[in-house]
Amino acid sequence: MSALSPTDRNLLAATVADSMVVAADPDARTSGLYYWELARPFTSAVVDAARALADDALRALALALLDAPAEPGRYFRFRTALADAPPSPTVDALLAHGWRAECNSRVGYLVGRDHALDAAPITADDLRRIAPGPRKPPGASPEVLVVVPFRDRDTGGKRLRNLLACLAAVADQSFPRSGYQVTVVESDAAPRWREVVAPYADHYLFAEKPTTFNKSWAVNAGIVNTPGPTQVICILDADVLVDRDFIARNVARFTRPGTGGHLPYRNMTCLTAAATAWAIDARVRGRAAELDPGRLRGFQLRRPPGCCVWVRGEAFHRIGGMDERYEGWGGEDNDFAYRLDVAVPVDHHDDWLLHMYHPPASLLRDDGELVNAHIPPLSWRPDRPIGALDRFVPADGSASRA
Repeated sequence: MSALSPTDRNLLAATVADSMVVAADPDARTSGLYYWELARPFTSAVVDAARALADDALRALALALLDAPAEPGRYFRFRTALADAPPSPTVDALLAHGWRAECNSRVGYLVGRDHALDAAPITADDLRRIAPGPRKPPGASPEVLVVVPFRDRDTGGKRLRNLLACLAAVADQSFPRSGYQVTVVESDAAPRWREVVAPYADHYLFAEKPTTFNKSWAVNAGIVNTPGPTQVICILDADVLVDRDFIARNVARFTRPGTGGHLPYRNMTCLTAAATAWAIDARVRGRAAELDPGRLRGFQLRRPPGCCVWVRGEAFHRIGGMDERYEGWGGEDNDFAYRLDVAVPVDHHDDWLLHMYHPPASLLRDDGELVNAHIPPLSWRPDRPIGALDRFVPADGSASRA
């Protein structure tokens, strides 16, 4: 046995079962298409080794899991049986493939023993019945800015639901409400959700762009067009559901010497639709300070760069903000993280990061690369002020602000 391979059979069995679910469950693919494709050679090898098991009973449990990967009961039965199975050539080969997949795959799996598959759906209309949380008090001069880029054009309101849950959780914080402000930037052909969203944010900005969504520009627009003595910026995905100490914990990290910015997470947990409904209900309607992982289910994208980034305002502006050449989804977060890491010391913490379910957005080109792969990383040198609200407005049009 190599000194680089674990000997804990429970751990090894989990790597096998996790990889089988990642390979077989469509939710894994939609959680992170690019990462899932990169992992496929390794997870497929695990599936092939599971199908080749010599032990009939163990193989039957494996096939049952592959047939219904979303059922926690099948997952835990197979994982337990594999951990308890005596060594054999086919079992040993399966465990070896599981560990190899674990070392190479950027998609992991999380399932709690108490997860329920039948959580009642929650819609944006359900959340609109809940009064908005506290907003920035009059006269406050917050040093912390949370900026949330947003568009919901064709998801049946799922992105809007997620945004409202995100904003409700951001309003329910242990950190003083006078110490931070929240700006939502809706970028679309028209301010589609202005009347719904504005009551939940301190600032609502409309950034007119009828064509492909441009996250980088929307983030830059929110930052440069929000008034205040901003010292620290949180770029937050509209699909993130945060705990009550989220802002207090991350602001405190800037008091440590040698901190220019940080990612508060290592893994992003992409919740399934049922887990998302339960999580929103518990955090927003039930006002839980944090959520029980034992009730959750989802796929963990390992080390993704941009779902939540904290950065000093000075550093953000020094590197020219986010690269506004990126269109659609794919690559803009990596580029910003690379440039920030060159400019200032960037830390990585291991907080929970819960990403609420929505239809997939990332697209790949025919060659398997992300849509923005043609843009050279680290090459952003803006030749105009960043974040201009009229950047994509026709000469005879105008963008609006509220």
